[in-house]
Amino acid sequence: MKRVVITGMGLCTPLGSDPTAVYEAMLSGESGIERIPSFAAVADLAVVLGGPVRGFEAQRIPRKYRRSMARMAQYAAAAAADAVAQARIPETHFSAGKVAICAGSTTGSPDAMEEFFREYLSTGSIRGVSGTAFLRVMSHTVPAHLALVFGSTGPVHTAACACAISNQAVGMGLDLLRLGRAEVALCGGADELSVLGAATFDLVGAAVRGWGDKPTERPAPFDASRDGVVVAEGASMLVLETLEHAQERGATVLAEVLGYGESCDATHMSSPEPIGMRQAMERALVDAGCVASDIEYVNAHATGTTIGDAAEAQATFEVFGPDVPVSSFKGHFGHTLAACGGIELAMSILGMRGGLMPPTKNLRSPDVAGIRLLTEPLALSPRRFVSNNFAFGGINASVVIGRFEG
Repeated sequence: MKRVVITGMGLCTPLGSDPTAVYEAMLSGESGIERIPSFAAVADLAVVLGGPVRGFEAQRIPRKYRRSMARMAQYAAAAAADAVAQARIPETHFSAGKVAICAGSTTGSPDAMEEFFREYLSTGSIRGVSGTAFLRVMSHTVPAHLALVFGSTGPVHTAACACAISNQAVGMGLDLLRLGRAEVALCGGADELSVLGAATFDLVGAAVRGWGDKPTERPAPFDASRDGVVVAEGASMLVLETLEHAQERGATVLAEVLGYGESCDATHMSSPEPIGMRQAMERALVDAGCVASDIEYVNAHATGTTIGDAAEAQATFEVFGPDVPVSSFKGHFGHTLAACGGIELAMSILGMRGGLMPPTKNLRSPDVAGIRLLTEPLALSPRRFVSNNFAFGGINASVVIGRFEG
């Protein structure tokens, strides 16, 4: 079976867009969460916090592409450009069909949907509707725009399972590369901050409410005071390629993708089950040719909800026992939805390479039993780690990453 490696990473996050600077900000305990005035203006919405992208410059994307792009597609294009530049993928690879694009978003652009229906429902006419409306709301708006920007004629696949999207995209890319369907895969996800996202979690009782005077203290994954999700936005894109292809090009290998596993709880649309999470992790280990004792760090999905964090802690303990270090990055970024998996993979890879794993921000009084939670940066360079993402609908996705050993 072909070995697959990561050679490029690009991000847009609430802590910035330079991966190294974002990693250092995490180690310093910085937060990307702030009060969102537009949320406070919505009647009956109790959510006032969010994680907007910082320092983004849309002008770096040529206007001919931006005209049909929602913010999420712009974030993805910028992150992809940085990842491709780091990996030094030749432009000719895209035009020759050698690159697969595997990416997605929770939905098409919520802002574009709102714009369409506000105009249509208020007038009963489509006279004022933008001709690019559908291009911004279609389910594959992110990967389609990436293909357009890069002139890519290879396979285009979209993942659309909300919080599991980035990990699913990595799994898709891994399969395509192993099967020889592509030589390079551009994988990730993107979402934009919206009232729809905030309201979705608020309506099911899973969102942080209030805290407008202390925004950086939420969310609080695994903490006894945890009270829900803080929605955020961003993008993450990773360049995957076969090891053979990377070595032929003389590319710098950042990490190796060892395996991928997924499952569905098939029990409840919004309440997670430990057994499904456990199955995804176990399947990823099998795919990677590993056993649980080979894993030296687990990057948790943990969003800060009472039920979800407890279920994840139980599943993690059942697979890995009490000694493996575990941390969640949602306290730093909030929940960036489709982007979270790639952001968390990138930060975990930088931790692996730098020998210092970031802790869980806002974790002061852990109330989940069994697992070893990090409240401070840990001096560790794991040979292998697992990164987990779990989504509404009971969709679970786990990736096993290894330190590259040539």
